[in-house]
Amino acid sequence: MVPRRIIRQTGLVFLASLCFIFLNVTFIVEWGDDVSWIPYEIRDVSNSSFWIPLANGKTVFYTNFTFMPFMPKYLLNNPNICQNKESLFFLVMVHSAVFHFDQREFLRRTWANKDLLRSHTMRVLFLVGLPRESSIQERIQKENDQHGDIVQGDFIDDYHNLTHKGVMGFKWISENCKNAKYVIKIDDDVFVNIFNLIETVLPVVRKYPRHIFCYTRGNNTVARDGRHAVDMHYFPGVRRLPFPFCAGPFVLIPNAVVTEMYVASLRTPFLWLDDVYLFGILPLVTGNVSLFHLPNCHEDPNNALECFLSKAQCDILAAFAWDGKTMFSLWNYNLRQYNERLWRYV
Repeated sequence: MVPRRIIRQTGLVFLASLCFIFLNVTFIVEWGDDVSWIPYEIRDVSNSSFWIPLANGKTVFYTNFTFMPFMPKYLLNNPNICQNKESLFFLVMVHSAVFHFDQREFLRRTWANKDLLRSHTMRVLFLVGLPRESSIQERIQKENDQHGDIVQGDFIDDYHNLTHKGVMGFKWISENCKNAKYVIKIDDDVFVNIFNLIETVLPVVRKYPRHIFCYTRGNNTVARDGRHAVDMHYFPGVRRLPFPFCAGPFVLIPNAVVTEMYVASLRTPFLWLDDVYLFGILPLVTGNVSLFHLPNCHEDPNNALECFLSKAQCDILAAFAWDGKTMFSLWNYNLRQYNERLWRYV
C-alpha cells in the first residue's frame, strides 16, 4: 500500500505542473504582436544557447547567458508626441547622451525642427538614460518641461547601455507612434540633409518596405579586447561577424517593422554592441527584414563642408557635426542649396 503522504505529494506536484503548463500556454497564445501588457516584473531566466538564423541557412549563437528580457520603465515620458497627426511622415528618434543639452538644442533649431516641413510632417524624440549627478537630472526635467520631447529610461546613461536605449525607443514607438511612416534613428551629433532624403532616398525606400536603410558594415572582426570587446560566450569560435549590420549614426527604418523588432528583442539575449544588436541581430531574428546600403550617410564633417562649398548639388545625406558651429554651418549651406525648391517642403 502506498503511504498517504506520498500520494498527497504526488498530487501536489501534478497540480503544480498543470498550473505551469496553463500559464505558459496562456502567455504564448495571448502575447501575439501586442506586447504592451507585459508587466516589467516578468523574467524568463535560463542559461542556454541562442541561435541566430543567417541568410544562408546557417546559424551563429551565444552560449552560457542568462536571458532577461529588457522592458524598461519610463522615468520621463511624452506619449503624445505623435498625436494629433493622423499621418505622421517622420519620427526622428535621437540617441542622446543625458548631459548633451546643447546638442539637443542644435537639432531642434536646425534640420530636426518639428515645424520645419509642411508636406512631410516630422516629430523628434530624444532618448536618454539616468545621469549619475542629481543636478543633471534637474536640468533634464526643466528641459523636458519646456520642450516635451524627452523619454528617459530607468538605466544609467552609459556607453554600454546604448542597446537598452534603442530597445526602449522601439518599445515607445510600438506603444505611442504607430502612425509614423518612417523612423529616422540618429545620434545627437549627426546632421541630416532632410531635403536630399526626401528627393532621392524616399522614392527608393517606398519600393522596399521590409528594408532598413543605412551605411552597412560587414565582415567585422569580433573583438575580444579593447573598447568594443565581447566575452567569449558571444559568437564562440567566430573571428568575424557572419552578418552585416548598420552603422548607428544614421538609420532609416520603415515603421511597419519597428514593433516586430521590439517583439524580437523580447526573445533575443542582450548584446551591449548596440549597432550589431539593434540593426544586425534583431532584423535576422525578426525575419524577412533586409539591410539596404546607403552611401554618403556616414561622412566626416570636413568632407561634408567641402562638398557643400564645392558642389552646386551636394549629395551627402548625413554627416557628423560634433559642435554647434559645424551643425549650423552645414544647415545654412543646405538651405542655400535648396533655396529655389524649399517652397515644396516648408
